[in-house]
Amino acid sequence: PGSNGCVAFRREKGEPMGGPSGGRGGSGGSIIMKVDTRLNTLAPLRNRVHVRAGKGNNGIGKNKDGKCAEDVIVLVPPGTLVRELHTGKLAGELREEGDELLVARGGRGGRGNAAFMTAKRTAPRLAERGEPGAARWLSVELRLVADVGFLGKPNAGKSTLLACASAAKPKIANYPFTTIVPNLGVCDLDDGEGLVLCDVPGLIEGAASGTGLGLSFLRHVQRCRVLLHLVDGTSEDPIGDFRTINKELELYDEYLASKPQVVVLNKMDVSEVRENSTSLIEELKKEAGHTRVLAISAVTTENVKELMSRLKKFVKVQPEADLPPLPEIDFSKAGLEYDSDEFEIISDPAYPGQWRIKGEYIEQVAKMTHWEYPEAIERFGRQLEALGIAAELERRGAIDGDLIMIDEYDFDFAPGMTNMYIPPELLEKDFLYEQQRSSDTARGMLVDNDGEEEELPWRPFTEGGYLDVDRDELVGFEEEEDWDMLLGEDGEFNEDYVMQEGDDMWTSN
Repeated sequence: PGSNGCVAFRREKGEPMGGPSGGRGGSGGSIIMKVDTRLNTLAPLRNRVHVRAGKGNNGIGKNKDGKCAEDVIVLVPPGTLVRELHTGKLAGELREEGDELLVARGGRGGRGNAAFMTAKRTAPRLAERGEPGAARWLSVELRLVADVGFLGKPNAGKSTLLACASAAKPKIANYPFTTIVPNLGVCDLDDGEGLVLCDVPGLIEGAASGTGLGLSFLRHVQRCRVLLHLVDGTSEDPIGDFRTINKELELYDEYLASKPQVVVLNKMDVSEVRENSTSLIEELKKEAGHTRVLAISAVTTENVKELMSRLKKFVKVQPEADLPPLPEIDFSKAGLEYDSDEFEIISDPAYPGQWRIKGEYIEQVAKMTHWEYPEAIERFGRQLEALGIAAELERRGAIDGDLIMIDEYDFDFAPGMTNMYIPPELLEKDFLYEQQRSSDTARGMLVDNDGEEEELPWRPFTEGGYLDVDRDELVGFEEEEDWDMLLGEDGEFNEDYVMQEGDDMWTSN
């Protein structure tokens, strides 16, 4: 979050009216995700659930602004998709080295009283609180970016092919689902250009609906330019396996199913497969609808180099990867950047006299208002008038004394006046202060248990005697007989009244 502004006045020798000099608070740090090509997993984020940026320093006097906090950089691998957790809306995708995405913007610092000085208000006694920073839960998803993605049934030899074609060392064993996480490898060819390969764990029937963690694996091949479909030659039904995988691709994503494929018949080192290779290749060409079919042996590396060379040429002629999806939500927009006219007034007939006001702008204004300063409270009331909220409340039937709720702040509605909100803790402090003050300064007539008045002892004037009432020295002019001396026989005021001996005359100096 941002830091608070300062209320201060310049007090220097020779400057009797220096004016306001409160600086603004420093802005809070933002959280930014940045691509690092050295990473290929989101494991560091799994162990770092909460990411927090620092808070700026408060403003001080002499127009000194607070120091801004530094941004926090979170490194992620290429192919990272960021979504809002609760709504599932996409915020953006990070692909290339150096790509950045602002996921949580730091709040700006509150203004000091120097920023509120005008020609009429030369000595403002108010400041703003720091703007609260963004806080949200994110869903971070990795889709590996590779040139070629391996597809196939479990135990079809995908990891073996990756190991013999690159320097990668995936886990290899003679049982299904040996690979449980995607693996990346780079095949170095003679021309010096590498071919990025992605080994995806085996897919089974129902993978498009989540069977066998299919949803977690299929997304990794969405960013590949070419799909390498490995068919296990030792399977009971190699053609059926080929159909099953293609069907799952179509059910998961039609665009993924339309990607160009290269079909590979693996395990030519087995004699039965080699004997039936000709017929299998013909059937695969017919089923695939193209002639990009090759028989290899990943164990003996037979035709592996030729396969990689053909793949490289085929990848070069393919168009660039699809464009990043359009973002559905903008994390870089702060509350005060929303339209001030976008607010909603909610009322419930079951609770008459209560009104809830919702809106990014007005809620942010309420959070930044420094309620301890009376001038800040008056300013908030003027903002309600200027934004049209007070007029809208009156139009909808709100009356004086109704409860108004904005975010966590509640106050009484006062049309045509400043809608004052005083925090409960300040009301309690005022009550205790008034109670203490009344007990310390109470002077006057004491009353005993019998209801009889007791006279206070005489006190000097300088010690509070001016508060004591001396009834003997006062004349009660409310009594009628006190005025009878000024009236004539007819009851009218006698202007010819003649002073008699013993009468007092009041004169002014």
